[in-house]
Amino acid sequence: MRRLPSTTPLRSSLKQKLESSIHGSWATAFLSEFLGNSGHFLILKSLADIAIYGLINYLTDPTEYLLVGAMLIQTLYLSRSAPSRLLGNLIGVSLYTLIDFPVDGLEFFESPSHAVFWGFSLAIALLQSTRYHWNPNLEHWIVPLESVVRLLMIVVFYGVVRVGDQVSQLAQLESLQTFLGDHAHLFLSGSLVLVGLLLGFQQLQIITQRRQLQGTAGVLRNLAEWGMGSHAVATAVVNPEGLAFQQCDRAILFMDIRGFTVWCEQTNTESIATALNCYYQQVEPAVSRYHPLRITFTGDEIMAIYTTPEQAVAAAQAMQAVAIDLLRPYNMGAGCAVHYGPVVEGLFGGDNVRTYTVIGDVVNTAKRLEGATPAGEISISDAVYQHFNQTIPVKQSRSLDLKGKAEPITSWLLA
Repeated sequence: MRRLPSTTPLRSSLKQKLESSIHGSWATAFLSEFLGNSGHFLILKSLADIAIYGLINYLTDPTEYLLVGAMLIQTLYLSRSAPSRLLGNLIGVSLYTLIDFPVDGLEFFESPSHAVFWGFSLAIALLQSTRYHWNPNLEHWIVPLESVVRLLMIVVFYGVVRVGDQVSQLAQLESLQTFLGDHAHLFLSGSLVLVGLLLGFQQLQIITQRRQLQGTAGVLRNLAEWGMGSHAVATAVVNPEGLAFQQCDRAILFMDIRGFTVWCEQTNTESIATALNCYYQQVEPAVSRYHPLRITFTGDEIMAIYTTPEQAVAAAQAMQAVAIDLLRPYNMGAGCAVHYGPVVEGLFGGDNVRTYTVIGDVVNTAKRLEGATPAGEISISDAVYQHFNQTIPVKQSRSLDLKGKAEPITSWLLA
């Protein structure tokens, strides 16, 4: 048998794009983290250093560029899925300290800007750890508080610029007292606290609405995939033109339970529903394992659309193996058939109801071929047999007069 060609990269790509449309891409997460968190430290400290030391000294100081790299590393880590918020928010300040401390020595800890950098990094790390990990129920309090802390960073860095970075600690304390005693500074601080609260409540509302929209989108996606298949849903989101009518070659698989109608006449409805649903649950993974474009359950019949005969035949063998064991206790079995050829695929239906499927003589022939297949067997059409260059193991050739076909159809029972 030919090696099964992989369609996984294409399907994975469509699925990733679909997930990105709902939850956002990695690039979106990186940009959101930088603009909403890590970039705040970098921007405010950089502006403070420019104000204190001057633009020329800032641009010629290698440690400033190392700070940029450290904060980008922090952003990269925090934009991952489920990072540690406590450790993540301390990456930038820790790397900066490790880099700058050998240069400044103990004077590093005497710098007010460094103390502010560490203080706010710790504050944000603790707040986000509480919100994301320790007690998510406190989010309604943490988000506004975190917003206030961020705006207070402006006031504190402003104070650092006013106090200076090279004066004594006593002078710094006196300058801080003078700063807090200024009515204009008190107004600025109070205004930023109130604005921080308002922005925090707005952010909380945005977070809540985004989660609700993502949850609703997830439910709708699942419902759509159950009804139309994951391939059609992903294509509709990523490339809607891909669902327009088009002619292409597809492998069509049908499997149907023999004796099911007679068994239903002798069985109560609840038992029928339970047994049929169990049958679907056991067989469906075998169908999905080989990446069908569409799976349809109709009564006791299963139809699957595949890109290649290799996928369809492998799926038929896996499905039949499950069905034989599952149906044996009921004295039943399933017949399965695969045909391959040109079909027209796309969205069929009216304005209110549409479904992704394929139509054409290949579909009809596959269904007729399945109806002529004994329980526990798999039939393949001659088109499938020739596709494998007659190398696929078979045990019998049959010439069938199928309903609706003018000429007999050659088929093969798989060994």
